[in-house]
Amino acid sequence: MIASPMHSILVVDDELSIRESFSLILEGKYKVHLAASGEAALKTAADQKLDMTYLDIRMPGMDGIEALKRLREIDPDLEIIMVTAVNDVQNASKAIKLGARDYVVKPFDVEHVLKLTEQILSKKAIVSEGSSIQKKIQEKPPALVGQNEKISAIIKNIDKIQPDDQVLIIGAPGTEKETVARLIHDKFEDENAPFGTLNLSPRMSLAKIKKLLFGREKGSTTVDLAAKPGLLEQCKGGTIFINDLDPLPVEIFKILSSGEFERVGGLTKIKIEARLVGAATPNLANRNKEIFEFFSGVLIEVPALKERSSDLPLLINHFLDEYGAQYRKEIKIESAALDALIGYSWPGNTRQLKNVIERLILTSTDNAIGLDDLPLDILLKTTQGAGSGFIAAFEREYIQQVLARSGNNKTQAAAFLEINPTLLEVKI
Repeated sequence: MIASPMHSILVVDDELSIRESFSLILEGKYKVHLAASGEAALKTAADQKLDMTYLDIRMPGMDGIEALKRLREIDPDLEIIMVTAVNDVQNASKAIKLGARDYVVKPFDVEHVLKLTEQILSKKAIVSEGSSIQKKIQEKPPALVGQNEKISAIIKNIDKIQPDDQVLIIGAPGTEKETVARLIHDKFEDENAPFGTLNLSPRMSLAKIKKLLFGREKGSTTVDLAAKPGLLEQCKGGTIFINDLDPLPVEIFKILSSGEFERVGGLTKIKIEARLVGAATPNLANRNKEIFEFFSGVLIEVPALKERSSDLPLLINHFLDEYGAQYRKEIKIESAALDALIGYSWPGNTRQLKNVIERLILTSTDNAIGLDDLPLDILLKTTQGAGSGFIAAFEREYIQQVLARSGNNKTQAAAFLEINPTLLEVKI
């Protein structure tokens, strides 16, 4: 794939010779910007829309690690490649953990730089295009795919919900709880009404939850230069889906159940004018009866995927169509691969199935998904036994390697493998 000449690349290095080298390599194929310091790089990133940056680690003043952090704040989507000397690769690895995409070592290979640049920008273009299409897909009305009786029961329960009902959606992680919440939202609100999601987790701090839900007042901390509304204000007249109520802090619950809140650092009471739809695991009633009773005016239970395995062919084809449209690929699935996916237990439920199908679409180089394309963990655990051939093939290859290392001495190989020589003869 030939890279677009419209891609903009920033080269940041205090050495003129390095900047000139990159310029010679990249000029003509890309729009190249040059900066001799971390401070100059930040100004360029603030003034220009950049796609990629080659950033030197060791520079006087602001070094590459600090510049990386600041550049990520300016543009989280910026692809950053660190430039390092051979004796400083450890810092490059640290930069990768902070969000850099990759690193190159000086003196760098011209072909490697060109290939790396093209690969990263090509992938970025595909993901960007896919995100645009995905946004359009998400604008379509949500739908629960399946004909299982438990799915039909959910649709009937949604039809019975009244405007003032509190709704609690119960289901294992990865089930379609957010889809159900969106269906409830669409039942009562017009297409322009906001819908927000708060995904709670035990690792989320109380302060972070407060900022996300309630927002903050100007000057609530030394870095809050402007007031910022939280989800409760952003979704006024719409719906907030609070996913995984199990770790909801008591303080937050008391504020939500009171019907009004204050921004962080503020004193003014603000009325909650958003519909709250909660979701939790089936254990919520035992863990926190008060939260369960508050949200469960209407209780909707979403079944695990293993409880509706008859819907798997419909779901697989639905996700193939969805991600095929998103990534502009027309891909079918072969019957053996479909049987293997149907035979798998899907402990991660629909979310896991979606992720697997998306990955298969992204990595496919053909117009069909076959058995060999499926993840090994799925092949090994399918009820169809599709992975047995892979195990046998791996075993044969391993034995052949042991034999080769032992100079084809079967007695030595059998001793190394700790098996009977006769069994070794059978296996080869």
